[in-house]
Amino acid sequence: MEIFFIGLSFLGILLFERYGLKTELPWMGKLCFLCGQIITIRSLPQESMTEGMVLLIYIYCLFWQDLKTYYISKKWIVPSLFLILYLGFPQNWLSSVSGALLYGLPSFAMHRFKPEWIGLADVVYFFYFGALLGLERMIVACLIAIGISFFWMLGMKKTILPFCSCLSIGVWIAYLKGYTILISFADLLG
Repeated sequence: MEIFFIGLSFLGILLFERYGLKTELPWMGKLCFLCGQIITIRSLPQESMTEGMVLLIYIYCLFWQDLKTYYISKKWIVPSLFLILYLGFPQNWLSSVSGALLYGLPSFAMHRFKPEWIGLADVVYFFYFGALLGLERMIVACLIAIGISFFWMLGMKKTILPFCSCLSIGVWIAYLKGYTILISFADLLG
């Protein structure tokens, strides 16, 4: 069953590469996706493996779309709606709504006052991932994304950053182990 998921999702990535991005991704990106598949399969229980693989495909495509083009088109609305309907919101609706508002509203305000600091797609995905992950796991996702973006800016020495790519990595890690990381961090502090 695991081989079936790996093969099917890899086919999806190749189709995205061919018809979505219209450019070939580096072999290192495909290798990272394969490693991500293995980590996802090993980290999630059997009953939620399908959801984890669908999220990984979505995150991987979003990562490369933002990295290669610095632009997220309106075509992403349909897969985003499909994903949130397929995965569902967290069991606690209050956590989902508060996650969307707590991360979406400040980023929207930042975009309104300093649009050169944050793009509209970043704002939309703060709302979206906040609703998808909920408040607790979104804390972990944002901390990871900020850490990755800090090192990205140091390493690349560019003034513009594809933040949705960094946020995508944070969301994937938070989806897999967000509660565990949050509890470990709280134990470390307290």
